[in-house]
Amino acid sequence: QQSKHVIAIEYDNRMVREVLKRVEGTAEERKLQIVQGDAIKTRFPFFDVCVANVPYQISSALVFKLLSHRPMFRCAVMMFQEEFALRLTARPGEALYCRLSVNTQLLAKVDQLMKVGRNNFRPPPKVESRVVRLE
Repeated sequence: QQSKHVIAIEYDNRMVREVLKRVEGTAEERKLQIVQGDAIKTRFPFFDVCVANVPYQISSALVFKLLSHRPMFRCAVMMFQEEFALRLTARPGEALYCRLSVNTQLLAKVDQLMKVGRNNFRPPPKVESRVVRLE
Protein backbone atom coordinates (compact mmCIF):
# COMPACT_ATOMS: atom_id res chain seq x y z
CA GLN A 1 0.00 0.00 0.00
CA GLN A 2 2.92 2.37 0.57
CA SER A 3 4.67 1.76 -2.73
CA LYS A 4 4.33 4.24 -5.57
CA HIS A 5 4.23 1.56 -8.24
CA VAL A 6 4.22 -2.26 -8.27
CA ILE A 7 5.21 -4.34 -11.26
CA ALA A 8 4.25 -8.00 -10.98
CA ILE A 9 5.54 -10.65 -13.37
CA GLU A 10 3.27 -13.68 -13.32
CA TYR A 11 3.26 -16.70 -15.59
CA ASP A 12 -0.13 -18.16 -14.61
CA ASN A 13 -3.07 -16.45 -16.31
CA ARG A 14 -5.40 -17.59 -13.51
CA MET A 15 -3.26 -15.80 -10.93
CA VAL A 16 -3.17 -12.65 -13.08
CA ARG A 17 -6.98 -12.61 -13.21
CA GLU A 18 -7.24 -13.23 -9.46
CA VAL A 19 -4.86 -10.39 -8.58
CA LEU A 20 -6.63 -7.99 -10.92
CA LYS A 21 -9.97 -8.97 -9.37
CA ARG A 22 -8.64 -8.32 -5.85
CA VAL A 23 -7.43 -4.80 -6.62
CA GLU A 24 -10.32 -3.77 -8.87
CA GLY A 25 -11.87 -0.53 -7.65
CA THR A 26 -9.19 0.09 -5.01
CA ALA A 27 -6.44 2.68 -4.76
CA GLU A 28 -3.91 -0.09 -5.42
CA GLU A 29 -5.40 -0.76 -8.87
CA ARG A 30 -3.73 2.31 -10.42
CA LYS A 31 -0.36 1.45 -8.85
CA LEU A 32 -0.29 -2.12 -10.18
CA GLN A 33 1.15 -3.20 -13.50
CA ILE A 34 1.03 -6.92 -14.25
CA VAL A 35 3.27 -8.40 -16.91
CA GLN A 36 2.08 -11.86 -17.85
CA GLY A 37 4.93 -14.07 -18.94
CA ASP A 38 7.96 -16.09 -18.04
CA ALA A 39 10.17 -14.10 -15.66
CA ILE A 40 13.30 -15.57 -17.20
CA LYS A 41 12.31 -14.50 -20.74
CA THR A 42 10.74 -11.16 -19.78
CA ARG A 43 12.88 -8.03 -19.94
CA PHE A 44 12.80 -6.47 -16.49
CA PRO A 45 11.90 -2.80 -16.25
CA PHE A 46 13.66 -0.54 -13.77
CA PHE A 47 12.96 -1.53 -10.17
CA ASP A 48 14.62 -0.94 -6.82
CA VAL A 49 12.96 -3.62 -4.66
CA CYS A 50 12.09 -7.18 -5.61
CA VAL A 51 9.87 -9.47 -3.55
CA ALA A 52 9.32 -12.95 -4.93
CA ASN A 53 8.08 -16.40 -4.09
CA VAL A 54 10.19 -18.09 -6.72
CA PRO A 55 9.20 -21.31 -8.49
CA TYR A 56 12.02 -23.54 -7.33
CA GLN A 57 12.88 -24.81 -10.82
CA ILE A 58 13.91 -21.30 -11.99
CA SER A 59 15.77 -20.19 -8.85
CA SER A 60 19.28 -20.24 -10.28
CA ALA A 61 18.37 -18.60 -13.58
CA LEU A 62 16.39 -15.89 -11.78
CA VAL A 63 19.18 -15.09 -9.32
CA PHE A 64 21.72 -14.77 -12.14
CA LYS A 65 19.29 -12.60 -14.11
CA LEU A 66 18.69 -10.33 -11.11
CA LEU A 67 22.39 -9.99 -10.40
CA SER A 68 23.10 -8.95 -13.99
CA HIS A 69 20.18 -6.47 -14.15
CA ARG A 70 21.22 -2.83 -14.50
CA PRO A 71 20.75 -0.55 -12.82
CA MET A 72 21.26 -2.82 -9.81
CA PHE A 73 18.30 -3.16 -7.48
CA ARG A 74 18.50 -1.96 -3.88
CA CYS A 75 17.08 -5.09 -2.24
CA ALA A 76 15.52 -8.43 -3.18
CA VAL A 77 13.67 -10.61 -0.68
CA MET A 78 12.87 -14.03 -2.09
CA MET A 79 11.78 -17.45 -0.94
CA PHE A 80 13.76 -20.44 -2.22
CA GLN A 81 14.07 -24.14 -1.58
CA GLU A 82 16.25 -24.51 1.53
CA GLU A 83 19.22 -26.23 -0.12
CA PHE A 84 19.37 -23.56 -2.84
CA ALA A 85 19.14 -20.76 -0.25
CA LEU A 86 21.97 -22.29 1.74
CA ARG A 87 24.12 -22.46 -1.41
CA LEU A 88 23.77 -18.68 -1.74
CA THR A 89 25.58 -18.15 1.57
CA ALA A 90 27.90 -21.19 1.56
CA ARG A 91 31.57 -20.51 2.32
CA PRO A 92 34.70 -22.04 0.74
CA GLY A 93 35.26 -25.56 2.02
CA GLU A 94 31.58 -26.17 2.81
CA ALA A 95 29.78 -28.97 0.95
CA LEU A 96 27.25 -26.58 -0.63
CA TYR A 97 29.88 -24.07 -1.86
CA CYS A 98 29.62 -23.74 -5.65
CA ARG A 99 29.66 -21.33 -8.61
CA LEU A 100 26.34 -19.91 -7.42
CA SER A 101 27.86 -19.11 -4.00
CA VAL A 102 30.87 -17.37 -5.53
CA ASN A 103 28.95 -15.26 -8.04
CA THR A 104 26.16 -14.30 -5.68
CA GLN A 105 28.51 -13.26 -2.88
CA LEU A 106 30.73 -11.39 -5.35
CA LEU A 107 27.83 -9.28 -6.62
CA ALA A 108 25.57 -8.94 -3.57
CA LYS A 109 25.35 -9.13 0.18
CA VAL A 110 23.32 -12.24 1.01
CA ASP A 111 21.43 -12.84 4.27
CA GLN A 112 19.32 -15.78 5.37
CA LEU A 113 16.22 -14.18 6.92
CA MET A 114 14.06 -17.08 8.02
CA LYS A 115 13.24 -20.72 7.57
CA VAL A 116 9.77 -21.57 6.28
CA GLY A 117 8.66 -25.08 7.16
CA ARG A 118 6.86 -27.26 4.65
CA ASN A 119 3.79 -27.36 6.90
CA ASN A 120 3.15 -23.68 6.07
CA PHE A 121 1.97 -24.75 2.59
CA ARG A 122 -1.07 -26.65 1.37
CA PRO A 123 -0.37 -29.23 0.18
CA PRO A 124 3.00 -29.43 1.96
CA PRO A 125 5.95 -29.76 -0.46
CA LYS A 126 8.66 -32.36 0.05
CA VAL A 127 11.27 -29.68 0.83
CA GLU A 128 11.80 -26.92 3.38
CA SER A 129 12.09 -23.29 2.25
CA ARG A 130 14.01 -20.18 3.30
CA VAL A 131 13.60 -16.47 2.79
CA VAL A 132 16.77 -14.72 1.63
CA ARG A 133 17.70 -11.07 1.15
CA LEU A 134 20.08 -9.89 -1.56
CA GLU A 135 21.43 -6.33 -1.37
